[in-house]
Amino acid sequence: MALFEPTVSMNPSIAFCAYADDPAEEPSENAVVMRSRSSSNALPVKERKEMGPKRCKSGELCVVCGDNASGVHYGVSSCNGCKTFFRRVVLENRTYSCKADGNCPVDKRMRCGCRHCRYKKCISVGMDRTELNLERRRKRKSFHFEKMEESTETLHDPLIEELLAKEDRFLLMLTSTVAPIHSSIAEALSLPSTFNQSIRTHQMCQMHQEKQMNFSYWRAKILSTTIEWIKSFLVFQELSQEDKQALIVHSSFSNMVFSEAFHTPDKFSDRIIYPDSLCVFRNLAANIQKERSGLIPTIVAVINQILAPIRRMKMTTIEYLLLQTIILFDPECLTLSKTAIVAVRDYRSDLLQSLTRYLVNQYGIPEGTYRFSTILLRIPNINKVAAFKRETLLRAESLKIMKPHPLTMEVSKKYGEVSFF
Repeated sequence: MALFEPTVSMNPSIAFCAYADDPAEEPSENAVVMRSRSSSNALPVKERKEMGPKRCKSGELCVVCGDNASGVHYGVSSCNGCKTFFRRVVLENRTYSCKADGNCPVDKRMRCGCRHCRYKKCISVGMDRTELNLERRRKRKSFHFEKMEESTETLHDPLIEELLAKEDRFLLMLTSTVAPIHSSIAEALSLPSTFNQSIRTHQMCQMHQEKQMNFSYWRAKILSTTIEWIKSFLVFQELSQEDKQALIVHSSFSNMVFSEAFHTPDKFSDRIIYPDSLCVFRNLAANIQKERSGLIPTIVAVINQILAPIRRMKMTTIEYLLLQTIILFDPECLTLSKTAIVAVRDYRSDLLQSLTRYLVNQYGIPEGTYRFSTILLRIPNINKVAAFKRETLLRAESLKIMKPHPLTMEVSKKYGEVSFF
């Protein structure tokens, strides 16, 4: 049961979180487990045996169907058939229904008769879905963001080139262990942008694969990195402190949820994947580990309202960066000074012109014009999801269900003071 009901229509299906597993990824240079047969055979015999499944007693039967057990899989003695069935159901988020009364016989002869009851029995005999986390963690590769490279040779647009350079820095900072996670907006504004500093330290201090974070961490980290990105713009640096704070409060949550969606690897449209491979799926079926705060529906809203549409339209990195910056520099922020409104409006005009030129160059005038409007129409849904997340965080704190990070709470609480939605 969801703890909170959204005030906007976000279809907040409860989801589950796990680790992403991409068998098609190439191993990194520092990968510990090598896939080639020659490197596997180079391991000592003892180590190769330890890498295999846990052994069970000779003649022991599968606790699910009664067939001969091949080992201890996911915490219980089971055959290869039931092991594979269980793993597939969990990893692929499959759901089944029973055509009878939910108590079909599951034995060696009838185990394929009802998949709903077979999965139900797997759970009842103790198969542990959380062990899939350990299996996936062993298979995870180095941090990366799977985005197709785009050529900018024919663009000759300094603004786009600047945004692409900032994006490279953003992704590096997101997985840096020394990049700041701010406790307040004032603290963030008191420091120079890390985007303008040397990147060497951050390159040398990347997150370790064994280090697993949670949702609260990633909200604070993405929001802090987004603020550092905002601070790197010259037009922002020239604003007053009051205008800087107003623009951060007005736009940063929208920038954050848009980043969550776009930086999920391209091939996925049914889940949000964070840099450490922590996932939130749209589906309830294989609920491995649910965030107690009830904030999973807000991430599902990101999937339904942001991720799925931009995957369908195959939004490019340049389109994303231009739209992300257009969202940031919004002259409709109510508490901006007149001087700030003019500066922000002028810069947004430059962004819109760059987007127009890019789209016409890529698609021609008719298709480019249509795509221009389609991209800008993403903004209302992004803002709705951001509002939903702010409201849910405020409710979670007021009900004392959780204690959100101070920065996320400050932005959420101050939004009503500087803007409206």
